[in-house]
Amino acid sequence: MIQNRNTMNKIVIPLLLILGIFSCKQKPDLADYFGQTYPDSIPVIFAPDIVSIKGRFEQGISFTPDTREFAFGTLNSTDFSGEIYHSKKIDNDWTEVMVFEPLKNESVFLPYFSPNGKSLLYAKENSGANDGNTDIWMIKKVNDKWDIPKKMNPPLSSLSREANACMTYDETIYFSSNRNCIGKENCYTADLFYSKSINNQYQNVKVISECSSPNDEESIFISPNEDYIIFCRYTDNKTWMDLYISYRDYNNIWLEPQMLDSTINSKDWDRRPFVSIDNNFLFFTRLQFGEKGLIESDIYWVKTSKLFKPFVYKPIPDIVVQFGEKLDMTLPKDYFKDIDDEQLTLSVNENEFDWLEFDSKQMKLSGLPTKEGDFELVFTATDKFLNITENKVKITVKK
Repeated sequence: MIQNRNTMNKIVIPLLLILGIFSCKQKPDLADYFGQTYPDSIPVIFAPDIVSIKGRFEQGISFTPDTREFAFGTLNSTDFSGEIYHSKKIDNDWTEVMVFEPLKNESVFLPYFSPNGKSLLYAKENSGANDGNTDIWMIKKVNDKWDIPKKMNPPLSSLSREANACMTYDETIYFSSNRNCIGKENCYTADLFYSKSINNQYQNVKVISECSSPNDEESIFISPNEDYIIFCRYTDNKTWMDLYISYRDYNNIWLEPQMLDSTINSKDWDRRPFVSIDNNFLFFTRLQFGEKGLIESDIYWVKTSKLFKPFVYKPIPDIVVQFGEKLDMTLPKDYFKDIDDEQLTLSVNENEFDWLEFDSKQMKLSGLPTKEGDFELVFTATDKFLNITENKVKITVKK
């Protein structure tokens, strides 16, 4: 009996050790954002009293994709010149937050790390111009050391104000600029632009027309794989500057921008968005104004559970069916998409039609029309966070 027990222990103990090692290897490393406790769905100030200091005007933060380095900007309260601060994780400890040494004594703003973490885009005040205009600059890492900063050549730079810039995996640069105001009186609004890298050169600049409006658009963030953009837009004199999101559909068209959830936007100015590389957290700047102007500017962060919602990725056209003929239609599997949820729940208002059936698993719409006319199908997609998006499709039954 004792011998059998010893034999069993020889088998079970190594097996448990193997399972333990395997489970440890499977446990993912949690991203470290300066040692801060993760937020939930309500925005909170990021690193209070260290990064976001009361009375100091912080704006715009960016992390490298490995979350071992970050940078953010500040505004001087007297002349609104800018500085960039920086911290890096060495071994398991973060360095003290200090002015970014390569850009020390420069008036610089709005840092943004490229998706590979090897470049930093930022805005810099025009030397000696004193007109409030800034240009886009870039500083690259060479052999893990920061190289000499370089101004981006035209057409990225212009005689107008180029503000924040960000980059995709294929090095397309998205940025905001008020260059469309050149030659126009009393025009101050900015629009959103992009420029693709062709043979390592930026030769053309195009406006993102789907996101343009008579109001000001700026503070753009582009996802590295270019499937959504977040930016700020002046809404009205009640909520001022708010954050908006636009998704890219199957035809590479930017969908109509939607204002972010009210749990994120506020009655203050919400600007300067940045989303972590895993799409788990949104960082942004909230500015508070009083009778004498800007009184506070802090960096906030929030879980993205209320940021991303289902969107129509592959739209379906209106449906025409002959009366008396059976409808048998397969919808595209990617009719709806969601940035952070691949298993959406899809439904349609089939209860309003006594002849229609929808199989959401097979994505099939079928039935035998019982009367003529125009009818409205309302498809509803729901994600794991209970965010809902509807899409309406007209169905016409005719003889």
